[in-house]
Amino acid sequence: MENIKNRFEEGKRLDRGEKLVIESLPNKRIYNPSALFKIGENFHLFCRVEDRISNLSETRLFQKKGNKWILVKNSPIFNLEDPFITFLNDGILFGGVYVEWENGKVKFLRTNFYYGKDIFALDPQKPFVQGPLNMKDIRIVQLKNGLGVFTRPQGGEFLRGRICYLEIEKIEDLKNEKIFSRERLIDLPLEDKEWVGTNDVYLLDDDHLGILAHFAFQDKDGNLHYQAITFVFNRKNFKVKSLRIIARRRDFPLGPLKDKRLEDVVFPGGLWKEKDYYLLYCGLSDEEVGVLKIKNPFVI
Repeated sequence: MENIKNRFEEGKRLDRGEKLVIESLPNKRIYNPSALFKIGENFHLFCRVEDRISNLSETRLFQKKGNKWILVKNSPIFNLEDPFITFLNDGILFGGVYVEWENGKVKFLRTNFYYGKDIFALDPQKPFVQGPLNMKDIRIVQLKNGLGVFTRPQGGEFLRGRICYLEIEKIEDLKNEKIFSRERLIDLPLEDKEWVGTNDVYLLDDDHLGILAHFAFQDKDGNLHYQAITFVFNRKNFKVKSLRIIARRRDFPLGPLKDKRLEDVVFPGGLWKEKDYYLLYCGLSDEEVGVLKIKNPFVI
């Protein structure tokens, strides 16, 4: 949209983005990963696995073996889109977007959360809690005392989607949907036709949180444009610093598209911190998974 360069800093890329080599599944597209995480000594990703004919999605677990990602066949299968994972003091919080379809159209959606000590023990049929009706991009972060909750309401002052924040004492508080009425808007320099949503959150210190999010808009021809952004959020005074675009689709090699309108789409999943750099894992054009080496995006 207008004046993006005046509203966002440019993050530092350290290399050209690459595509992950993922085990092929018949008639499926695999994209929009979670953050990278380890089970024992092995690296894993949850990914969205979508049927090319029906467009119905599942979330499946993949493990890195050499330079390839292999399906973990004995892992639970969740009827979810766009998975995420968060490690809390007392357990693992996993989730994604549950979509109810009717006659080929979305009837409603919710963010489903699953909570436990072991990913393999989670029951796909028994979510721990569901978010408010039709709300995506809900993310939780462990604080020193309690939990931070990022929400993404739409409509009214929130337009096509804005990021809000609130805090709770314990994970069970999410079962009381009234707590979402306590959300407070985070002021970002957005135009009315643009939208944002949180993808992952990182505790930087007692007051500051590092936010990985997507920034998006639709052009006059109906094409969607999604970029990965980061910013530092002060949870005490709600001030934002270091708002940066860290990845665009052009940072990666060309590839197949789910739809021509999705050519310019990067959907961030998570950041993995190495000693001197970060790795961004993300979906590409609703068809593939990419990884990009970047400089620490949360330096103020």
